[in-house]
Amino acid sequence: MEIREILTIVFMSAGFLCFVASTIGVFRMKDFYCRSHAAGICGSAGLIFSALGLFIYEGANITGFKILIVMLAVCLSSPIGTHIICKVAYKQSLAANGRDTAEEKKEVC
Repeated sequence: MEIREILTIVFMSAGFLCFVASTIGVFRMKDFYCRSHAAGICGSAGLIFSALGLFIYEGANITGFKILIVMLAVCLSSPIGTHIICKVAYKQSLAANGRDTAEEKKEVC
C-alpha cells in the first residue's frame, strides 16, 4: 500500500466521521439554530476532508482540480446558505426552542 492510498483512507475516514457527527448533531440538538450549526460546520468539514482525500488519490490532473473546484464552491455556498436560512428564521421570530414567538405573544394577550 502506497503512502497516497494511506493518506486517502485517512482523509476519507475523517470526512466520514465529520458527516456522522453532523447527522448525530442534527438529530440530537434541541433547537433549530443548534441543528443548523451542526449541519453547516460538520458538513463543510466532512466535505473538505473527503475532497482532499479524493484529490490525493486522483492526483494533480484535470479530475483532481475539478474536485477542488467543487469543494471550493460548496465550501463558499454552504455557510452562506446556512446563514441566510437562520437569518430568515430569526426575522420571522422563530424562537430558539422552535416555537413561534409571535403566536406566543398572541396567546398571552
